Amino acid sequence: MFEDLLEMQERGARDRALGRSLADNPMSKPDMLPITDLQEWFSMFEAWRFGWSIEDAMAGHIDMPREGHAVSGNGRALSGDSRGARRA
Repeated sequence: MFEDLLEMQERGARDRALGRSLADNPMSKPDMLPITDLQEWFSMFEAWRFGWSIEDAMAGHIDMPREGHAVSGNGRALSGDSRGARRA
């Protein structure tokens, strides 16, 4: 199982390097179902996502949203809701 998790993590990093998004997690695709072991499925889902996130951070892409905000590659916070922004 440990080797499978490492392979899925590497696949996530590779997929991010190829420009795929978080929505492209192969563990969320219907052909990966039916789920027979929920814990194993979730571990694989998270391993891919972790690998994707590591590659995303290393490449300097925008981070995943946290509490309604994202951080740009230069470290500046980006608002998750632009409706409240007004220009003077």
